[in-house]
Formats: sequence, C-alpha cells, structure tokens
Amino acid sequence: MNSKHASPATTAVSGAQHAPHRQRWHLSNGLYGFLLVLPALLIMLAVFIYPMAYSAYTSFRDFELTHPDRAEFNGLENYKNVLQDEEFHHAFTNTVKYVGIAVPTEFTLGLILAMALATIGRGRSLLRTLLIIPMMLAPVAMGLMWKFMYNDELGIINHLLRALGSSRPPLWLADPNYALYSIIVVEIWATVPIFILLLLAGLLSIPDEYYEAAKIDGASALKSFRYITLPMLQPVILVALLLRGMDAFRVFDIVFVLTKGGPALRSDVLSYYVYRAAFVGRDFGEATAAAWIMILVLLACGLGLVGLMRRQGGSL
Repeated sequence: MNSKHASPATTAVSGAQHAPHRQRWHLSNGLYGFLLVLPALLIMLAVFIYPMAYSAYTSFRDFELTHPDRAEFNGLENYKNVLQDEEFHHAFTNTVKYVGIAVPTEFTLGLILAMALATIGRGRSLLRTLLIIPMMLAPVAMGLMWKFMYNDELGIINHLLRALGSSRPPLWLADPNYALYSIIVVEIWATVPIFILLLLAGLLSIPDEYYEAAKIDGASALKSFRYITLPMLQPVILVALLLRGMDAFRVFDIVFVLTKGGPALRSDVLSYYVYRAAFVGRDFGEATAAAWIMILVLLACGLGLVGLMRRQGGSL
C-alpha cells in the first residue's frame, strides 16, 4: 500500500512497532556516555582511590620495608604506637602551632593588601604581578634562598642586624627557640599572594552600589566592612582558608630544606614525622597510620570550618 494513502490505524501500528527500537537506542546512548567516562573513571581509581585504599589497608599491618614478605595484620597496633609516641605529640603540637600562626597572619595581611589594591586604579596589574612573584618560585629553591639569607656569616638578615648594632644576632635555623618561627616567616612570605589574589577577586566582584547606598545611609567605613565586605567575601574566605589550612597542615618541603625537623626536633611537623617513619625507620605500617591520622584531623577541621562559616553567615 502506498504510504500516501495509509490509514491512521496503519500509521499507529507502524509507530508502535518502531517504539521499542527508539527505546533501545536511548539506552544505547546512556551506555555510550558511560563508556566515554569509563577511561577517566579508571584513571581516577588507579591514581587516587586504589592508593588511598591500599594505604588504609597497610595502616593495619605490621609492614616493614626491609621485610615486606613478613607483613601481617596487627589491628590498631600501629595507631596505638603512633598516638603514644612522644615524637608524634611533638610534631602534632608544632604543626598546630605552624598552622595557627601562619594561616591567620597570611589571611590578615592578604586582606589588608587586597583592600589596598582594590582602591588603586592605575598600576594595579603591575603591583599584582610583583606581589605574586613568590608564587612563581619552586618550594625547594625558595627554601634554599631563605637558608642562605638566614646564614649567620653570609646571610643578609644578620648582616643588616649587625649593621644596626646587634653584636650577636640569632642563629635563626640552629637555635631551638627560633627554628620553627623562622620557617613560619618563610611560609607567610611565600603564600600571602594566594590570599591577595583570591580576596582581591572577591572584592572587585562586590557591586559599588552597595557601598554607595551605605554611604548615603550614613554608615561608617567600619560598618560597611562589617555588613557588606565580610558577608560578600564569605565564600571566598572559606575557600581560601580551607585551601591554605590544608596546605599548611601538610607542610614538608620547606621544613626538609631548612631544618630537617631540627634542632632537636624543635621544628618537626607531622609530614616530616611520616617521612622519617617510612624512609628512616622503614616502618610503613606506622607511617601510613600517622598519615591517616593527619587525614582525619584535616577532615574534622574542614567540616568544622564549613559549619562555623555557615553559622556566622546566618547571623550576618
């Protein structure tokens, strides 16, 4: 029968016959999309999820690098040994002190400089470029540069202090009372630009109309900062604090280059403790247990920070 003269009933039957084919083709599209995502999923499993799962499994085993064939399950023994280790307590205290001093100082300086840059019209791009120079340096190169600057005989810092009249400048990296704080200074110098860039981007995204309306209503600069700038910057502040807090908590390279945890472990931090346990003590079981304790602490702090910012956002 010619398709031109097909009855409506015939057309309906034909459409019903082809409907299952269209449904199968739709399912094939979903399968095709899954196959496209599958390589990326396998790569993620290989480079992220599997190593994390294997490290968690290793943390419950008595695994020594010198005798991997003798590894056996020992339950929570590794975690118990780590939590009872005085060196771990010392490294944990130093890490908390490191983060507690470095991150708030970086945030405060970054916010001040970002607000100053936001008020500048001409030359802002040039100043922003100059301020991010520390971010362009590799951590190891930066550590070696500061190690030379801290040198008692050849370093520029003690040279200037002697020129100003100091007869015995501090041994910045060799004195147990100064070593950790000397590393914190390097950390602040290197990472303040990150806060400047993030906070400056947030400040420039706030509409000027808000400040103009506040000025018309008679609000002071402090009140405008309290009720406009801070609430509008909260998402940026949260991201900046989370990123920098996690990064500072796992600091390793600067400590390794400048002091290697010394003198007398006074500048030891958790990441370097894990390194010593794994590659000096050759005990991968305790090393991975310490690493997982670090992860759990970071996770708890991150969730706490998010909850705090949300509560403050509701009150603002």
